[in-house]
Amino acid sequence: MLLAEQQALMKTKLIIACALMSFCGKAFAQTRDIGLQVGLNVPISQTVRIGNDIMFGVSYGQFHYNGLGFRTGVQYAASTADINDVFGVPVAFAYRTRSRSADERFQTGAIGARDAMITRRPYGGGDKAASFLGGFLLNLFSDAEFFAGVTPGYIAGSSERPATASASVRPSWEDSWVEKKHAFSLSLDAGATLNYSIWRFDLKLTPAVHYNLTNNYVHHLSTIENGEVTKDRTTPLRWFFTLNGGISFRF
Repeated sequence: MLLAEQQALMKTKLIIACALMSFCGKAFAQTRDIGLQVGLNVPISQTVRIGNDIMFGVSYGQFHYNGLGFRTGVQYAASTADINDVFGVPVAFAYRTRSRSADERFQTGAIGARDAMITRRPYGGGDKAASFLGGFLLNLFSDAEFFAGVTPGYIAGSSERPATASASVRPSWEDSWVEKKHAFSLSLDAGATLNYSIWRFDLKLTPAVHYNLTNNYVHHLSTIENGEVTKDRTTPLRWFFTLNGGISFRF
């Protein structure tokens, strides 16, 4: 009788241990990804017109099965707001939704294509095939990721103040340039990523907004008369929008 009770107790302990191991495995199980990205960086300003800049980056993400995780990496822009050689190390908390089945993806893709055509009709114009395809592909994502964080960085380039000319050559004109206030930068970031999964690979589309806390970029619009600056209007460039595309590998 005692032996039977001991065996039953051992079985109970074994079941509890297996349950705890299963729970802990699910709680701490992780998915990781590493990838490359390229995109555009656009200053957001109603009064300043500066060309779009191309940026490159390497990113690493780690997520628990409940969707919570973090993302970090390194990025480089050959030019940001006309200042050369800008480096950054983004660090963000992130949440990734569950992966959708193929049926769910095609269903929402079809709904997106239909809605794109319905929205287009009252306004007219545009290409029907492009609207249909865009609505379909945009809603075909496997999962979505939302993130918020900071990017400390370093700006290696310098300001390029425009040269003045003699009054006999150009008596009066306007010129614009961007001043680098500080070499070290820090920005607040928030955005979302749509992942299009093919086996362990993800094609990514990432729009994001950024607010420059350290006021690194100041746009100057100078009026020059008789070879001297007579008026200088300054506009801090703090808000930026980025749109990145890339590919990553999950492991």
